[in-house]
Amino acid sequence: MRSGISVVLLAGATVLGAREQVSRDFEKSLALAGGRSLRIEHSQGNITIHTHAKAEVDISASIKCSSDRAADAHQICDRIKIEVEESSSGVRVRTEYPSSDLFHGWRNLSFAVNYDITMPETAPLEVRNRFGAVSVTDLHAPATIDNGNGKVIFTGGRGRQRIENSFGDVEVAHNDGDVTVVNTNGQVSTSDITGAVDVRNHFGDVRAADIGKRVDINAGNSNVTVTDVAGTVGVTDSFGKVTVRDAKSDVTVQNQNGTVDTAGVAGTADLRTSFDSVRFSRIGKGVTVRAQNSNITGDSVGGSAVLDTSFGGIDLHGVKGGAKATAGNSNIRLTDIGGEVYAKTSFGGVTVEDADGPITVEGQNGSVTVRAKAAKKCQPISLNTSFGPIRVGVAQGVGYDVTAKTSFGQIRSEPPLTVSGAVGGDAFVSGKIAGGGCELKLTDQNGNIDIVK
Repeated sequence: MRSGISVVLLAGATVLGAREQVSRDFEKSLALAGGRSLRIEHSQGNITIHTHAKAEVDISASIKCSSDRAADAHQICDRIKIEVEESSSGVRVRTEYPSSDLFHGWRNLSFAVNYDITMPETAPLEVRNRFGAVSVTDLHAPATIDNGNGKVIFTGGRGRQRIENSFGDVEVAHNDGDVTVVNTNGQVSTSDITGAVDVRNHFGDVRAADIGKRVDINAGNSNVTVTDVAGTVGVTDSFGKVTVRDAKSDVTVQNQNGTVDTAGVAGTADLRTSFDSVRFSRIGKGVTVRAQNSNITGDSVGGSAVLDTSFGGIDLHGVKGGAKATAGNSNIRLTDIGGEVYAKTSFGGVTVEDADGPITVEGQNGSVTVRAKAAKKCQPISLNTSFGPIRVGVAQGVGYDVTAKTSFGQIRSEPPLTVSGAVGGDAFVSGKIAGGGCELKLTDQNGNIDIVK
């Protein structure tokens, strides 16, 4: 064990412009056996922590003070104390500053204490710091860090880590274990984490990459980016963009006033936002989107898709299952759908192409264009709109029982149609295509109805 204090007075005081600076160094080493922890309580300076295989802790501190007068700088430096206490639970390091009453009448006084500590790699760590940065490297034990007004960096760790900070960034990289970060007014970055990641942050961007288990992020006024996650992903955000890439399980995003952009999800995706767009691609199972005042664009869905928005369009392509799309005051376009289709909108058109299941469209004040996918058997089709035409393409040789009705429009059919009814004015047609089969029900107001090959 070694202990000592070395004092360095710089030329009786160093003249830095009109200021006088004094520095003092502190060094102390003591044993820290396995199972015992290191606790640090500090403010006004940085803390840098390294680890080694020895069962001892080496504490080095640099104390710097400056003032307009050399005597004041000397006096404050002499009164800053570093207390090191040993107990059955471990070692406690505490920085003690003189009472603020001492500074009365002094001008332009400043001081800081910066620590450089080497500790056993398997000793638990607890740090509390204010107005300084904290850096921890290669700690193979749990840590709790509570910091403010400074950046926190934690790398090469093992164990469950918890970091709280404010007014500073947090960076955690290469940890074998779970990580929890609570932060405000600073960015958060977590990468190469084998465990789960929980982040709470406001007024700073959040990034999580290469995570071995689940990711749970609650943010506000932040952009959130999540990539390459083995477990589930849950993100809650507001006033920021949320991006998720390459998730091996389910993804849930609840956003407000921000874009949601998701691609490469092996499981299901549940995406929600308002006042911005939603984009998704390569969803392994089903996708559900609930939005307001938002455009929705998506493709390549392995299951079914349920989409709902208002004051924004829907454009969906490549769904193996069925698709249900509901919009208000906007257009809907659905193409290459492998199952049943249901589309409902107002003040917008609906287009459905290459659908392989039953098709139902409920439109208002917009056109409806539908083309069923060529198949060995027919699928029921029911289309309804007002103040817009209906155009439906049927597969050649497939039979339909047709009921078509419109007002202020005409009804026309390219495939031969055995009909009874009237054409022109308030038109109604009932008949069969190719001997009949599935229902083809077309209802319009103030628009033409065309059945094409």
